Amino acid sequence: MTANAFGIAVCTVSGVVVEVSNVISKVLGPKYLHLPVDENEMRKKVCEFETKFGIVQAFGCIDGTHVPILRPLKDPQDYFCYKMFYSLNVQAVCDYRGIFMDVECRWPGSVHDAKVFANSSINQKLVSGQIPMIQLSVFPGSEKIPNYVIGDPAYPLTPFCMKEYATCASNEEVIFNTLLRAARNPIECAFGRLKARWSVLTKKVDLKIESIPVVVYACCVLHNYCEINKSYVDEDLLKCQMDLYKKNEDQNRHLVDPVYSGDRSEGGVVRKTITNYIRDNLPDHLVL
Repeated sequence: MTANAFGIAVCTVSGVVVEVSNVISKVLGPKYLHLPVDENEMRKKVCEFETKFGIVQAFGCIDGTHVPILRPLKDPQDYFCYKMFYSLNVQAVCDYRGIFMDVECRWPGSVHDAKVFANSSINQKLVSGQIPMIQLSVFPGSEKIPNYVIGDPAYPLTPFCMKEYATCASNEEVIFNTLLRAARNPIECAFGRLKARWSVLTKKVDLKIESIPVVVYACCVLHNYCEINKSYVDEDLLKCQMDLYKKNEDQNRHLVDPVYSGDRSEGGVVRKTITNYIRDNLPDHLVL
């Protein structure tokens, strides 16, 4: 459409889009899209999450979204996702405001969110201690709680990735699940606002596969810039995106990967410790 409007060849427009996206990613990316760089910044993220949602030690929430693409010439079956179109599976982590801190766009649409996370740079950084970490001991002699991200039921349960209980055996677990679901809301809203702003992410991106990730990343950088500067989002477009997200979540809530969605015992210990802490320290304004 842009090419026709200005009498420019499609290939020229595509080249300009990729070139500009590269500049945005390299120049603005490090300033507007990054993980906590030191303990002070991590502590700030954690405190903000706890103040708003009553969840201790979380610094972000994680999810995946699918960006539609044209049918690839090579291995098209790898890109055909459960939503019945060709896509790239984009993983993102955001803070309590919906500001992206980490974005990974390199996996075909058929790849499960849990596998994307298992092989992602943020998971490797969390496991290897490359992200500033503030360990918290909430009870004498209890397991220390590391900083972690919050995922939906499709994600694995690890010390660095918390998800809700599949079935609740106590009121404490019900409260934990309720708070955790609320704390996942920022990533859902962030994806909705991202796609409401940049419609290129809602249509079949007509670019070479290898060029799409940088365009997606640039859109995420610009999203952060807009959010920080209180830029307006069209409410009708936002509602449309949020309705689509809710519909997809309802339809695919129980899609787990038999290999990558499994729970680790260490994650279970940390989750139980958090559950007990919430039970004993639930703020008055969060009492159910």
